[in-house]
Amino acid sequence: MLAPEITLDAALRDVSSNKDQYRFQAAANLARALLHELGQPGPRWQAATEHPRGEAVLQALRGLLDERETAVLRGTAAVGLGLLGDAEVLEATAPWLGLTGDREDLAFLRESAMMAATRLHRAATDAGVEPALRREIQAHVETALHAEAPDLRYQGALALVEIAGEAAEDALVEALAREELHAVREGLVEAIAYLDPPGPRACEALEALVAGPEGMETLGFEAAVTLAAARRASARPRLLQALVVRAHRDRALEALAALAGGGPEEIEIVQRLAQRWWLSSITRVRAAYALARMAPGGEDPGRRLLERLRWHPRAAVREAVRDAFANLELLASRDRANHATPPH
Repeated sequence: MLAPEITLDAALRDVSSNKDQYRFQAAANLARALLHELGQPGPRWQAATEHPRGEAVLQALRGLLDERETAVLRGTAAVGLGLLGDAEVLEATAPWLGLTGDREDLAFLRESAMMAATRLHRAATDAGVEPALRREIQAHVETALHAEAPDLRYQGALALVEIAGEAAEDALVEALAREELHAVREGLVEAIAYLDPPGPRACEALEALVAGPEGMETLGFEAAVTLAAARRASARPRLLQALVVRAHRDRALEALAALAGGGPEEIEIVQRLAQRWWLSSITRVRAAYALARMAPGGEDPGRRLLERLRWHPRAAVREAVRDAFANLELLASRDRANHATPPH
């Protein structure tokens, strides 16, 4: 949470100002200033009950939710109430999920509803509040996945994975299956990527996406990167194809390194790339590291290239090489530990 820009006294004073700029500054700082005086980073469940002026802060923020106020003030106040763990904000913002139209003020209210819900959920979780309320907040966010407004469906996907973690998988997969708008599909794939790691159902959906008409688009590349994080070998062909795209090359190499392994032809593709002098030095380090992960042992061409790059004149390249060797050693030590014979 950001530190407040003004004191709590100033925020309570300016929230009744006749000047919009002062009222907005007050709305944006009321919750932060209260939490700052409590010495708590927030979000914090029912934080207002811990401060002598907490009730005044709640009343000020709730008052700004009035429909006669501007969307900027209403949305900002809702986020503040979420930071303070005020459960009433859930009911107050529920109608915003049904707002349609692409006007900026409507979009701001929809986004604010999601932000308030995620902060409220975090506060409730940290405080160990009964699961029923947390399920209610999750259901509130899941509603956004069915909203008419595309921006809300996009934001709802990211909000859901933030509050529900692995439990969001089924809802995200189902939303991806029915979603037709490309921009929202990108948001759903991005949300699935935040699962740690994506489960079998999510991976199957991503594999179908990579194999389909969108597979060669950026969306297919993002799906492949996520599959690599889940150690799905099905991602490898798409990642190798991405090596010819400059904007995707570095991330594709990182994903291939994480995936490890590969057949002789696949290893040769990366080896040829790593030897191209016109690549940036940092990209060559990434290629060498990926090669060391794909073809460990034996002649290990990846390590040989890393050894040569160890003496590069640029400090940033030398540092990247040191990081690569450190990662390789860490992975090797883990492998040794995993294959050690357990004591009897």
